[in-house]
Amino acid sequence: MNGPDIIEALPVQQAEASGRARVTQVGRDYHQHRYVRGWEYLRGVSVADREMDLVHNAFVDAPGSNGSGQVAHAVGMLNRPHGRCHTLVLLGEAGTGRRAAALRVLHDLGVPRERIRWLVLDWDRPRTEQIPHHKGHGFVLDLTGCGELAEDFYTGLDDYQREAEAAEAFLVILASPEGWSPGTLATVPTVRMIRPPATEIAKAHLRHLAAHRVDWLASAPLDALLTEAAEPSDAARLARLIAQAGEDDRDAVTQEFTDWQDHLHRWFQKHSNPEDLRERALLIAAALLEGVPAEVVLDAADRLFAEVGGVLPPGGALAGRGLQERLNAIKASQDDDEALSLEAQQHGLPEAVLKYVWRQRPQLRRVLLQWASHISAPNGVAVRHLRRITDSLVQLSLLPGGSVVLSVASDWIATGRSAHRELAAEVLETMALHPVTGAGVRKQLYDWAYQKGTSKELAIAVADICAGRLGRTYPRLALTRLRLLASRSDGLAREAVAEAVRRLASIPEQRVLVLSEIVGWAKAADSDVRRAGTHTFLALTNITGDTLPLPAAGEAADDATDALAGELFVRGWRAALQDPAAAETAHARLASWLDSPRLPDDQVLSLAAAVLHGHLGQRGAAELLVGSSSTCDVGRMRRRLLLDLLISQQTASPAQSVPTAGPGSDATDSAA
Repeated sequence: MNGPDIIEALPVQQAEASGRARVTQVGRDYHQHRYVRGWEYLRGVSVADREMDLVHNAFVDAPGSNGSGQVAHAVGMLNRPHGRCHTLVLLGEAGTGRRAAALRVLHDLGVPRERIRWLVLDWDRPRTEQIPHHKGHGFVLDLTGCGELAEDFYTGLDDYQREAEAAEAFLVILASPEGWSPGTLATVPTVRMIRPPATEIAKAHLRHLAAHRVDWLASAPLDALLTEAAEPSDAARLARLIAQAGEDDRDAVTQEFTDWQDHLHRWFQKHSNPEDLRERALLIAAALLEGVPAEVVLDAADRLFAEVGGVLPPGGALAGRGLQERLNAIKASQDDDEALSLEAQQHGLPEAVLKYVWRQRPQLRRVLLQWASHISAPNGVAVRHLRRITDSLVQLSLLPGGSVVLSVASDWIATGRSAHRELAAEVLETMALHPVTGAGVRKQLYDWAYQKGTSKELAIAVADICAGRLGRTYPRLALTRLRLLASRSDGLAREAVAEAVRRLASIPEQRVLVLSEIVGWAKAADSDVRRAGTHTFLALTNITGDTLPLPAAGEAADDATDALAGELFVRGWRAALQDPAAAETAHARLASWLDSPRLPDDQVLSLAAAVLHGHLGQRGAAELLVGSSSTCDVGRMRRRLLLDLLISQQTASPAQSVPTAGPGSDATDSAA
């Protein structure tokens, strides 16, 4: 991996590794596999029924050199006579139909569709320990964009195979030929994929979707659309368009499949006079703002017209052609709510217009981005339609020259122009989650978090992006970038990081994962990371806001998860108490928990007792237990109970006096 080494902080894994690690000898080398808990496994996403229906009813299995189909060959390799194998690699370039083949393999192995999962790669470095092997499930792991794999990934596959066999689970790995080179480190069945003929895929899909239209593929003008080099996705798209088309509307299918190239070429030729420039601006505005009210689209079109030097005629809204005449010119329609649409009459046209302009007029690219920013800025005419604009810009980033979208977005943030920041952050966040641009943009966020030259505005933007949809989808990746930001000596985004972590920890299903990461920072060997972890942990203990780190009194709770979260809070608090610079704040935060009626008595008392046990002689502990004149009745009552609890622990036998060491504890924390 390029750039600085990525330091991973998975504290519970590290604590458990010493006592529950598995060591496997490979040749002369020893490879250690760490025990992992449920929340540390990669998350799986179910496959849509529509996709599985196509895999079941319309899959084309291209024959290989041995004469059998590739999937049939793969299933045979897994169902070996001398013992079933539970891992498989499908080798091929993107576009060879590997995803459909993987789903078909799992289907033919008898894995129920509701137990097939597509794994979300929430990691910076692939590790076999994080691949789940739930009983009776089938998992698909796409490693295409992961670059060169480390040796420990290959050697770890042997252990995974044993675990998957015991659980009767299956793993299908998708990889490119240049990215898969196990050598002698792993012996995993591998099938090199062969691209099926595109016409056969289109026919198979049509037989399932609209069997009466299979003959359309052999008639003009559709018969010339699928070349020998066409990808399976193109064939599937053509079949879908034919199935959805109006009766005998072959021309419309052709236009949409080719992104309306001929139509747009003719339209721009026809509207090439100076007086037509406003109509060109209207077409582009209608494409960007598909389904938006006419008034907004018209104002946005005038703004674009002005951006390219156009001068609006005197008379304002009274001047020029009427609305219907202008809509007829761009072939747009208007519904009862006055929303304009190009899509209603010509399906796929809005996206095609933006692509056409982007490709044909490269000198207009930065102007388009600037215009989109202006109309979506606070008080801009299209500020209510930010997500629609963002999605359109991300589509442009996939085209040749699309890197300018990332460049301009980062410039908007770094230069501190408040009118641009919101759109730029939305664009970067959406690009970071996109299947095509995602890996590159997530790497860019990592670099910005690490690089010394990053501006304060950009560092804060990275933290905000990590706290949003990116952090909900890829929490580990987000936390890695937040750790880099929190560890910066310049402290550029320290408060933004604290707020980001609070937001991520407020999601119940992520709370334990976030806590385990932050506690790992607070106990790290690196002093900068340790200081960042302590500061961030204490930010998590701040209960003055709307969200609480644990369920409030009276709320429904998951006992096992909350108990583990409590144990992690104990570890984090004890780490903070060991830092002279943070001990005073740590005591103050613990006092605020004792005083808060929003938190349950039993949780607060058991947690405070575990934190203070063995630390009663530390400066600040006595003041915490005594309280102050402003201490509330709840706080005074809890302090009396807490003192009784600590005394009983102190007078008990040594075996009883040590707080219970749960899954989140380690030897240091449990020693009195």
